Amino acid sequence: MITPVTNTNAMSAGFALNKNQGLLQTSLMRLATGKKINAGKDDPAGLISSEQLAAAIVQLEAETRSLQRATSNATITDGHLSQVGSMLNELRGLVVASANTAGMSDEEIAANQMQIDSIISSIQRFGGDAVSSLDGFNMPGGNDALSAAISSAMASLTSLRSGGSNDLSSGNFDAASSVLDSALSAFSSARGTIGAFQKYTVETSANSNKITIENLSRAKSQILDTDFAVEMSNLTKYQILTTSGMKVLGIAQQQAKSVLSLLA
Repeated sequence: MITPVTNTNAMSAGFALNKNQGLLQTSLMRLATGKKINAGKDDPAGLISSEQLAAAIVQLEAETRSLQRATSNATITDGHLSQVGSMLNELRGLVVASANTAGMSDEEIAANQMQIDSIISSIQRFGGDAVSSLDGFNMPGGNDALSAAISSAMASLTSLRSGGSNDLSSGNFDAASSVLDSALSAFSSARGTIGAFQKYTVETSANSNKITIENLSRAKSQILDTDFAVEMSNLTKYQILTTSGMKVLGIAQQQAKSVLSLLA
């Protein structure tokens, strides 16, 4: 029914038109930004959840970067110890060769001792670098025991240097070989300890974090990101409703004018 005082049809059409225009603008905003939540009013609970998920993701990413730095530093330490292992094997070859005194002159033995002195100096340098690089990561229970084992193994080699109790001139070849065996065992054990730390602590934790980040990111996306298929459908619907609403409003207003013209 149309009355000359209040055009209820026009009011209803206007309310519906305003509502559909608002929904149309919301749909356009979501498509333009790619976000389903562009303001707190869009989904207060969803916004809170997405922010909590984002904070958790940032924390895990920071932790993963720290783990990556730790494994890089552990790799550096392992590299130093690997060089030490190679040089220990060279030392062993020189000691074994010098023990065969029947086939070597004093000059050759002296030359071997000079090489041993040089190699031990290099071992102490690389071993010192390995100890220093331990500061780049923290072993379970701390690095003190590992640092002490490496330092002790390096110190034991000084007996093989010129003037030491196990240098080539002493003839203590068995004792020298025993020192080398112990040192090689200590350095190998250190490498194994670091390798286990990398594989079972650092890399496992990093991989776990990556999986968790992926799952949290997926959950955050479901809450926050626009579903373009759904939103394109909504856009089409609201465009049709807005266009039809304008036509209905125009018809209602025209009908009111027609009624009023009868009273003129």
